[in-house]
Amino acid sequence: DETDATRPLPVFYARRRDYDLIRRECALLRTEVGSERRACARQRLGVMVDPTHVVHRAFMNRKVADRLGALTGESSLLPADVPVEFRVYPSGSCMDWHQDVALYVEPQYELVFTLENSSDSQTQWQDDAGRRRGGWTEPNSVLMVRAEHVVHRVTPVTRGERSIVKFVYTTTLDKTDEFYDNLTTYER
Repeated sequence: DETDATRPLPVFYARRRDYDLIRRECALLRTEVGSERRACARQRLGVMVDPTHVVHRAFMNRKVADRLGALTGESSLLPADVPVEFRVYPSGSCMDWHQDVALYVEPQYELVFTLENSSDSQTQWQDDAGRRRGGWTEPNSVLMVRAEHVVHRVTPVTRGERSIVKFVYTTTLDKTDEFYDNLTTYER
């Protein structure tokens, strides 16, 4: 059996009215997306969301921290100070096999909220035996991955599109050098 550290966990779903609000607000953010500079991402677009924006506030708060803390067993989990990101996977985009880099001295939990998904791509990860697992991510669902623990990817989009909100929780705000590199991710 896989341990929680070696597989993404489905975490929760948003209430319908919250989900609809996040979708509307992200539709407005689409005008701000730019090309991404990460080596593992191909043709993916995105934007860092301002901390005052409703999308940021929806995911980065004490209620979410408490819920995630209960799931992970981390009683000291807190919203990270790395920006929330809105990402779009258009046709031709993908994310190669990789492990998320630790942005904090204690590796963070990265969460991916699938906003919309009309694509044929899949989120996949490797289990402890090296077997590929995963599948299509349902809109209004969240997956959680601990940085430096799970090798994962997003397969190429050949039809449709996928959009997500990525946010991070951590047990410390003590940063690694990679934290600062992460802030220069998007071109506009």
